[in-house]
Amino acid sequence: MTRPPIADVALAACGAALSALYAVIVLVPSPAWHGVVFFLLHVGLSVALLVRSTHRRASFVATYALLAGMAALMSGTSINFGVSPIILCAPLSLYKVARHDPTAWGVSALLLGIAGAFVSPLNQVPGGASGGLIALMILGMVGTYLWASGRRRTELAHVDALARARAEHEREAGRRVAQAEADERARIAREIHDIVAHSLAVVNVQASTALAVGTEAHMRDSLAGVRDSSKSALGELRSLVSVLRDDGAGVEVSGDLHRLAALVEAARGAGVRLDADLPDEGKIATWQSRWPAPARLAVVRVVQEGLSNVIKHGGPSPDAMLRVIEDGDSDSCRVEIRNDACTQGDSSGFGLPGLRERVTLAGGEFDAGPDGAGFLVRARIPVTSKENP
Repeated sequence: MTRPPIADVALAACGAALSALYAVIVLVPSPAWHGVVFFLLHVGLSVALLVRSTHRRASFVATYALLAGMAALMSGTSINFGVSPIILCAPLSLYKVARHDPTAWGVSALLLGIAGAFVSPLNQVPGGASGGLIALMILGMVGTYLWASGRRRTELAHVDALARARAEHEREAGRRVAQAEADERARIAREIHDIVAHSLAVVNVQASTALAVGTEAHMRDSLAGVRDSSKSALGELRSLVSVLRDDGAGVEVSGDLHRLAALVEAARGAGVRLDADLPDEGKIATWQSRWPAPARLAVVRVVQEGLSNVIKHGGPSPDAMLRVIEDGDSDSCRVEIRNDACTQGDSSGFGLPGLRERVTLAGGEFDAGPDGAGFLVRARIPVTSKENP
């Protein structure tokens, strides 16, 4: 059960004190029936004050009914009971219903309070002062109603504003979650495409060559290439699955610059006559230790996808050029892949769009398109970070 507020307990205590004082002064010396009824009305109003917050509507109905009974008792007897402060229960009850209940309850309490003022004990005040007291009582009731209803409107407006803000926050949170999910799906799609597409392109070319030539030597070489390409793809897929299962804690996906040489050899094994300009192993090791993982991964993916497009679209034994160099100021890496025999890039697939997204996310620049009789892929990737100056 909800406990009454301290203010209501204090008001009820004041009402009980008035009842006790009346009993001591009037009721004990002359216990007439009308005195007993008047005392019981005091007690009832004190109880109504006690529960005016926990049972507002019941307290309101009881208060106004008891005050009406008090007015009827005083008008039906010839005894002047005087004006008891207990009649202030009327505006106190009005405040609660006007403050917390629907408007109809507040308006009803106000109208009943105004009507009750004209039949209240104030009419028995001698000396012609009753009119002024009644007017003062009515003004008090109206003022109480206006104050309470004003606070109610302010509170409702505040609650409505909070509800709108909460709804907007939930919508924004939903949009952010949806965007994060879309970004994660795109990231996973890029990784899977870059891992699988290159290896399958190499496997397809090597298998096709073995079937076309048919000699035992070519079969052995092609099967060895298929084995190496599939092994590399399986290793990268395991790394990606580890990232997804372990929330990426401490795991990098294919950010190994030492794989550049293996990619070049795989392309050459697939029949590409590739002119590759790569740094030596010492330089690669320096880059591997100094560059941030996203930059290393972007470099590997650009080379991987560029060579994959050469294998897929370059025709038999295409000529191609690869350059991976560090800019003079050492704050970015430039990658160029040119296929001299192809004028149609991977425009129908997801490879080049995925590379553009990846390089852009790394803060770099990407461009791919026809270049004379061939097709050129170029990327500039920042390779510095706060952790790796």
